[in-house]
Amino acid sequence: MLHRPKVQLLMFAAALLLLPAASFGAGESATTGLTASELATIEMGEVVVKTDTYPTGDGARGARVKAYCIINTLPDVAWAIMLNYHKFDEFMPRLEKVEVLEHTAHTMKVTETVHVLLGVISYTVDLIFQPEQRTVRWTLDRSRKHDLAETSGSWEFLPYGQDKTMLRYTTTLDSGFFVPRFLEELLLRNNLSDALLSLKRRAESGGTWKKKE
Repeated sequence: MLHRPKVQLLMFAAALLLLPAASFGAGESATTGLTASELATIEMGEVVVKTDTYPTGDGARGARVKAYCIINTLPDVAWAIMLNYHKFDEFMPRLEKVEVLEHTAHTMKVTETVHVLLGVISYTVDLIFQPEQRTVRWTLDRSRKHDLAETSGSWEFLPYGQDKTMLRYTTTLDSGFFVPRFLEELLLRNNLSDALLSLKRRAESGGTWKKKE
């Protein structure tokens, strides 16, 4: 029987993009790791999600994920959306609330409340902003209440083509429960696509697009 909490955690984490992050070498191309077919899909305005799983013990698995999409704005315009992280609940699917606990010039600690199928869950993450690379990295704050075994990751806003941005999202999720691999990948792909497309719409609207209530 499928463990219901596992499904809920996967749906929230994938949808929210808060899932250790793989690091990329300095100067690495925005298209590194993508096949010609995947790049063609992205060029058509869709999201490409690449997943891999690994054992975490007791029959459970974690998921490593990379997701890509093209935003039709300059990287600095798209990056500005990330700098307003406290407004993510205006456009991110299923994200109900972002509470800023600490904020400095390049860091932020936030508690997020997320709607899942049978209720809500919350967690706190530490964000590090790297404006020179237009990159944000996050890790789970284990000292506070959280509903995941582990989550960390990164957003990267990379120059692409003429006045465009390649959004590259990298994350690892370990929810601590078991779920069949086919269902896990389905949830990750569908919900991550929704999340990246929502950020894309927000950036392309100049920061005005909001999700429907």
